[in-house]
Amino acid sequence: MNVIPEKQFVDAMYPWFEPRTAPMHLRSLDRMMEIPNLRERMEAYGVKYIVWIDGSTETTASAGSIGCSIGTGGAGCFGFGTWDKESDYEASVWDFRDQELSGKLSADAKGTSYMPAIVVPIPLIARVQNNACKGMAAQLQEFLLPSGGRS
Repeated sequence: MNVIPEKQFVDAMYPWFEPRTAPMHLRSLDRMMEIPNLRERMEAYGVKYIVWIDGSTETTASAGSIGCSIGTGGAGCFGFGTWDKESDYEASVWDFRDQELSGKLSADAKGTSYMPAIVVPIPLIARVQNNACKGMAAQLQEFLLPSGGRS
């Protein structure tokens, strides 16, 4: 399967997939496919599926504090802080050729980051967005290539 990077796809399909004109629903895509020039470009690229991914990563809670100071004897920090992050993403897989919604997938991840500070703050960051994206990628691979990409 050939995956077309977003920027390359948007540039090749200009102006139809620019942020202000991109179809947000399958009905809008159906209407766009009535434009001969756009349909020809999509077919030339061999587009079978369009995958729309929407979501966000948010800080949901935080606690603790860290204080830093500078004096004649030097500088340093002391304290402990934590913050929770949550990532939620959803992918809609549109079948361009059959003009139907093939499926919806979702992935989420939660994690807590820590920052102890004794002289120097040392962040221990939870990679929730990365984990959610990896989960979404694995689901998309299984959905689009049921054999897991094996021939």
